[in-house]
Amino acid sequence: LHYDEFSKRFVWANDQIQQAAYELVPRAKRDSFHLLIGSRLFLRSSPVELKSNLLFCIVDNMNRGVHLMNEARQKYDLASLNLDAGNKSIAASAFHSAERYLMTGISLLGNECWETKYNLAMKLNDAASEALFVTGNFQRLSEITEEPLEKAKCFED
Repeated sequence: LHYDEFSKRFVWANDQIQQAAYELVPRAKRDSFHLLIGSRLFLRSSPVELKSNLLFCIVDNMNRGVHLMNEARQKYDLASLNLDAGNKSIAASAFHSAERYLMTGISLLGNECWETKYNLAMKLNDAASEALFVTGNFQRLSEITEEPLEKAKCFED
């Protein structure tokens, strides 16, 4: 591990050293470790940084520990971050990645989301439908289109 003056951050000398250090973290604690890393990066990031590729690092780490989240607010925050990552992936034509982020976001929403987080639920389902269509995952597309049609508040939705 050394400090890179140009990027102003610590970097590993090579991938094998990084992998060896990672292997020192017990397997049972890795998901909580990823959740902690992602959460800290999120809390210390500026709105500008959240629009950069740092967003993917944050979301990927937090998604690894998603099963450790208990509070609905945390899940909604992560669902929103997955929406941002999914939309950014769609804009880059990375539709398989977008599908993964958006479906993870949908999985974080509880049944009450249509009353408490309606806009988030609609945006996630809309973007996921686009990604699923482009990737040709029509079975999953048909599975996720029913609920938004039932829960829509108006014709435009």
